[in-house]
Amino acid sequence: MKRFLIFTKAMLLMHLRTREVLFWNFAFPVFLMLIYGVIMRDYIHWMTPGVIVLNALSFGLVGGSAMLVEMREKGILRRLRATPMPAVHLLGAYLIVNVLMGLAQGGVILIMGAGLYGLEVSAAGLLLGLPMMLAGALTFLAIGQIISGVAAKAGAAAGAGMTIYFGLMFISDLIFPLSMLPAWLQEVVPYLPTYAVAQLVRIPLLEGSLDPNWLRHLGLMALYGVSATLAAGRLFKWDPRA
Repeated sequence: MKRFLIFTKAMLLMHLRTREVLFWNFAFPVFLMLIYGVIMRDYIHWMTPGVIVLNALSFGLVGGSAMLVEMREKGILRRLRATPMPAVHLLGAYLIVNVLMGLAQGGVILIMGAGLYGLEVSAAGLLLGLPMMLAGALTFLAIGQIISGVAAKAGAAAGAGMTIYFGLMFISDLIFPLSMLPAWLQEVVPYLPTYAVAQLVRIPLLEGSLDPNWLRHLGLMALYGVSATLAAGRLFKWDPRA
């Protein structure tokens, strides 16, 4: 257990010392909240849960994927494989660190929403929304690990993650309502994982209740999460890719 805690602490420090992780997962969402508050203040309450989901997406697809590839590039994973520490400890530490970072991200955004824009979130809303936020973050992390399994370099992983991130940013009911999208796109978006997570998080935080279709959204998110986890497991490599 002591070895596991030491490794978890070391991984947390790796995240906090990585400028790209700090920018994309803390500075960039704050910047978005400030910009959206200026140009779309009337919609900022509706958008705040979307920014939380967007942040979790960034952490999973960009920060999380690049971090694991960097550890593989530097031979850290290879050395860990040679130690008595079980692989499950690596997975456990990785998940714990990312969950803690995700909670911190969401907390910063909610505090900004409340302090700058008067967003009110009830205790019931937090109790309902928090598990959905965590489940969404884990789903995005699993998808990000597919990228880390394919990419040979950390830069390539970050680039691929950002491409998908920006592709989903404006079409997943996160920043702009679904009704503002073209009709053909409105038929496709409800099947995206980001849309499902957005519905599972937004209604609890804003209204203190679950979305009427929460079981459908939860099932879709679980399908993406389980499928991505299985795919990531098959693609995982301890040694650097050629």
